[in-house]
Amino acid sequence: MRGDGERGLAMIAVLATILIVTTIGVSVVGLMSTDMLHASVQNAVARSFYLAQSGLEEAKIQVGAAAEPQSYATPSRGVAAPYGGGRFTYWVDAGPATGCGPGLKTLEALGEVPFLRASISSRVRACGVPGTPVATALFGVSRVELQGSSRMYLAPAAVGAPGGGGSLGSFTEVHFADPEVRLNALSETEVDTLTLRDVGAVGDYALFGFPARPIYDPNPETDPAPWVLAAFGELIKAQPVGSALSNRCGTAHACVTAQGLLGDITTVPALRGAVNGRTSDAAGMSHVYVNRIREAVMPLLSLDPDAYLNQAADNQGNAAIDKLSGLPNKKDSVYTPLEFYQIVAYLADHPGQALHGGLYIAGTLELPQSLDLGGTAGDVTLAVGGDLILDKNARLTNRHDLTSVAGRETPGIVVLGLPAADQAPLVICGGARASGTGRLVLCGGPRQRLTVDGLVYTADGMVVGPGAVVDQIGAMYHNNRGTANPSFASRDATVALRFDPLALSAFGRGLAILSWQQLK
Repeated sequence: MRGDGERGLAMIAVLATILIVTTIGVSVVGLMSTDMLHASVQNAVARSFYLAQSGLEEAKIQVGAAAEPQSYATPSRGVAAPYGGGRFTYWVDAGPATGCGPGLKTLEALGEVPFLRASISSRVRACGVPGTPVATALFGVSRVELQGSSRMYLAPAAVGAPGGGGSLGSFTEVHFADPEVRLNALSETEVDTLTLRDVGAVGDYALFGFPARPIYDPNPETDPAPWVLAAFGELIKAQPVGSALSNRCGTAHACVTAQGLLGDITTVPALRGAVNGRTSDAAGMSHVYVNRIREAVMPLLSLDPDAYLNQAADNQGNAAIDKLSGLPNKKDSVYTPLEFYQIVAYLADHPGQALHGGLYIAGTLELPQSLDLGGTAGDVTLAVGGDLILDKNARLTNRHDLTSVAGRETPGIVVLGLPAADQAPLVICGGARASGTGRLVLCGGPRQRLTVDGLVYTADGMVVGPGAVVDQIGAMYHNNRGTANPSFASRDATVALRFDPLALSAFGRGLAILSWQQLK
């Protein structure tokens, strides 16, 4: 009997063990099933997000390929297409795609993935500027160089506008020549002011939306990445689509260099770092502030001189000023340099009058005196078919009506150059030679100021001389005609460029995304 009792107890223990193991097994299977369900849901969510991104890219392609990118829009129901086991639907300036602001395109895309008897979706929205494939505040095809004690601020045209602070880029090199060069150095130890045409004297920090001087440690030895960096744009090392331009660093993309160092600088801390025995690879540019340094592939851009010549040839809106300036037979706004000098002299004596529309100067224009082209809210594009030179202390003002999209999109200055270089180059300020290749030269001086709205474009680069001030709302793009000239050089000058991406729509193709967000 005792053996039977022990066998019974053993059977109970076995049954209890089996029950426990079965319970654990069922729980594990349940957990595994739940985990697999969660994993499937996460997979579907990720797939729907990438489908939405694909829809956004398709919308971007369609806008960029349109004959009129500025006016392209989808039907209010959107455009749907199957893709990757699901589908995407996109809208451009229609349906739910709203809110980016005047002149910008609003793109929205929905990605949907079937899951069980329902679907899982993600939605994304982007703001883009039509008519250009890039969104860089200042870009040079060849070298961009800041020298001496130059100050440069690349700020947004309006605080909180899509895209944020402006970026600086090149296809060959961005060079910081001297340790006192300042780029976005916001009132490091005391308030630094700028005098701008629309706000008067203002603390430089206000351009970036700070209500008071931001307090941060400017010393890169103690703080190589100060918190203010997030307010700024980037240094873009670019490479042309399908090709490369040689540079002295030997890199496929452009390089960033500083002072006497020829090596390519790859990070912001290395750019700002102190030069000493412990950090010999640092560049010592303690007054240079950018969000990051990155590589990008971009198209080469250019403007068609004939388009601006034809625009001026059709412009009869300046006939009254032409007549009063001694040009009674003018029927268009295409001028020789001598004819335009007559207009400059007339406007100097009659400051309340202004020119209108597209102007084309057939040759090199050297301005020995100050000139205001369009008043405080004009619509002038000054196109020069040679070089444009501002003699020492001469001022040039070309403001637009920035309350309208058209005013923001109208180019300010385009310097297009002659078809072939001049056989007798003109010796200008500092001993430099201008041969009509399409250069914009500010000779400098304590009273020199270029005040301009819209795009500033040159065929062979821009030089800002000592003491000169550039006050611009818009963007710059500087080409190169194969000469040794830098695409942009600032020499002991101040450049305040408030970046408006609509200025780049003058190039008339592509779509540049300024910002995007996931809505769901």
